[in-house]
Amino acid sequence: MPPDEDARLLRPLLARGVDVTVKDEEGRSLLLRAAASDLLPADIMKTLIDRGADPKATLPGGQTAIGLARLGGNAAVIDVLKSAGAIDGPAPSWPIPKASPAASPRAAVERSLPLLQESDATFLRKAGCVSCHNNSLTAMTVALARSHGVRVDEDVAQEQVEKIGRYLESWRERALQGIGIAGNTDTISYILFGLSAEAAPADAATDAMARYVLREQTPSGFWRILAHRPPIESSDVQVTALAMRSLQVYAPRYARAEFDAAIRRAAAWLSSAPVTTTEDRAFQLLGLGWSAASKTRIRTAARALIAEQRKDGGWAQLPGLASDAYATGQALVALEESGALTSADPAFKRGAQFLLNSQMADGSWYVPSRAFPIQPHFETGFPYGRDQFISMAASNWAASALALAVKQ
Repeated sequence: MPPDEDARLLRPLLARGVDVTVKDEEGRSLLLRAAASDLLPADIMKTLIDRGADPKATLPGGQTAIGLARLGGNAAVIDVLKSAGAIDGPAPSWPIPKASPAASPRAAVERSLPLLQESDATFLRKAGCVSCHNNSLTAMTVALARSHGVRVDEDVAQEQVEKIGRYLESWRERALQGIGIAGNTDTISYILFGLSAEAAPADAATDAMARYVLREQTPSGFWRILAHRPPIESSDVQVTALAMRSLQVYAPRYARAEFDAAIRRAAAWLSSAPVTTTEDRAFQLLGLGWSAASKTRIRTAARALIAEQRKDGGWAQLPGLASDAYATGQALVALEESGALTSADPAFKRGAQFLLNSQMADGSWYVPSRAFPIQPHFETGFPYGRDQFISMAASNWAASALALAVKQ
């Protein structure tokens, strides 16, 4: 659930005397779920503990409540947990190598692409479904790299587009019946975004997906995020921007007027939507660019995003966290793609240098996961164990940002 709704849902449950010691079928407690919430007020955590929730509980993978709260930068909750005797989380069992900076944006992108494209193909083959972190974002990276003169493996890129097209076709009839792919608009909008990056043509399957997305729009013009897997799936702004973009590219011709009205509603909502995270700000800016908002509105949103840049040149996902490749790459892509900055601007150069400085020798960037684990883990050939999916997403945003800085 979105972080701003955690407290809103938990308070009435606590008021009704909910049993705070229960666990789900995998042994995960309410306290652990609360600890993973980015914006949970400390008083709720204290109430859970006072009513018998175990502050020393751990997830099956060994993650502790303090470890989960630290990943969200929730210092107040960490203090409450420490006061209650909670134990800190173990360090990752996988090695985190030292950074090995590339000599230039081109060099960084060139050594990233083989790893990204290999993991893109492996994930789709093993999972049998399309992910935003391994597949759709890789399509964005490949397209931007290609357009800036960086060589990509075209055989893999084309094969992935074809496989994803067949995957959508396998869901076409269900989508027409109102049955969405797991993740609903969150997932479908990312899939269509990836296809649009690779200029995949519209067909009956994309028509069905666009129709499904349209049905999910709220009367106010936005789409609600379904999952809560921060930072990738945690923002109404993000899903609304991508849903709007999906309709712009893949709205069926026979109903263009109906879809155009939905796009206008989404654009209006995005223009004044409340933003609290870098994910929000980046996707609001991307949405403003896609909807051809006024230059004044784009500049205002861009200034707010630039103001969040740290002294090290990077951006953080949340105020309580350090700069990382996910937030930094995302911010730079949004600033450049919206037309607010060019790769020659000082803010962009500082961000690009942060990314160059933090890349590993294998072409990856490391970012720890903040998402509460909900799916069985499996390997895709990308490093960092249980942190690999967010690190894959971060590496795609970082490589995409650096591709924009490649001199042709």
